[in-house]
Amino acid sequence: MNTVVELDVTDLDSKGRGVGRLQGVVVFVDGGLPGDRVRASIVRSRASGKGHYLADLVAVVRPSPDRVRPPCPVAAACGGCQLMALSYPAQLRWKTRRLREALRRIGHLENVPVADCLGASRRLGYRNKAQFPVSAVRGKGLVAGFYRRGTHTVVPVESCLLQRPLGNKVVAAAVEVARESGLEAYDEESGRGLLRHILVRVSSDGREAMAVFVTARRTLPAGRRLAAALRKRVPEVRTVVQNVNTRRTNVILGLRNIVLSGPGHIHDTLAGLRFRVSVSSFFQVNPEQAETVYRVVADMAEGARRAVDVYSGVGTVALYLARRLSGLEEVTGIESNPEAVRDATGNARSNGIDKAVFICGDAAGVLREMSGRGARPDTVILDPPRKGCERAVLEALADMDCRRVVYISCNPATLARDLAVLAARGYRTEKVQPVDMFPQTTHVETCSLVVRR
Repeated sequence: MNTVVELDVTDLDSKGRGVGRLQGVVVFVDGGLPGDRVRASIVRSRASGKGHYLADLVAVVRPSPDRVRPPCPVAAACGGCQLMALSYPAQLRWKTRRLREALRRIGHLENVPVADCLGASRRLGYRNKAQFPVSAVRGKGLVAGFYRRGTHTVVPVESCLLQRPLGNKVVAAAVEVARESGLEAYDEESGRGLLRHILVRVSSDGREAMAVFVTARRTLPAGRRLAAALRKRVPEVRTVVQNVNTRRTNVILGLRNIVLSGPGHIHDTLAGLRFRVSVSSFFQVNPEQAETVYRVVADMAEGARRAVDVYSGVGTVALYLARRLSGLEEVTGIESNPEAVRDATGNARSNGIDKAVFICGDAAGVLREMSGRGARPDTVILDPPRKGCERAVLEALADMDCRRVVYISCNPATLARDLAVLAARGYRTEKVQPVDMFPQTTHVETCSLVVRR
């Protein structure tokens, strides 16, 4: 259409796009912020219900009082930091409002107490993990960066402001050695090329790093020499791994890991505990704010004696509760990723915690098996991925007649959906505390206390 219109932006959607109206029709404006008066170019319309328009920002006619200048030079193009042009207090207000709206609109949960979002002291340089897609750019050769908003076009990024300095250093060096080795970037459309992503994890103390080359085929020419060259340039790199993903998919990691150098894992600390972290194991990307989340979880779980931690990852929540809650007699972690379960078991041992055990298996199946042998935990912790809990997990949990659930979520929409399922099974959401785990982005972490009526 490419029609230029002028309108007021009144809100943001879940993707961070500005929301306005044109003659009663919703318009989503990339780059618009609440309080802006903008000129926008209508690029597409969709007929669903009353329909809506998609628009690109042409100019800000009158800026919002909450608009700030982003510190990142590629913030407008890169899809990683959707809220960097919004002042931090406004980010927190929007995240709280987004959560309340999701509970009301999706979960049909009225009068649920939602506290204000807890802000972060470190708003840049907080991430200990990054997954950089790679691409070939004319005149530059192999580059790494992030996808342009709404596309799979890579925006080259030399130094991401959300990453720890060591993480940026490792990525830059990994690109250099890959380029020097003649590795060809993978092309999603044709399926040609080899190198898909570069994944980096770094420890909080800046002493250890892991580099992962995600390839489209098993064959990686001179892979061990590549790893040695990288470790020579960045001595903090403790291990280098090749992850093989042969599928025609936008899922980043494949199922096979090949250690090229080092032990295949690094160690990191969180809340005074030491954790072994492997390639595909889940570990919080913002350890400082993770401690805030875990303190909230521990307060909500106070008095627990027998707990189950579903989607337990490398055991961070389970081991934190085992250390923090004096009355806790046992905590059982359930995780489907065998690598993460091995890490969790080793983490319990290395931290001298004997009241935590970890089971590898499907969450719903393990819960049903536990119920069948008479296990009756008084507290269940849920910490699922963004897609939320499978309904079978919630049903199995309710069948165990657990009196208290603490739900940790990174997606307000799936949280609201799952809390509605629990409400139908006799549970009441007693309080909700959002935490800003991901400053500058639309994501928000939430802790919810749910109890039997």
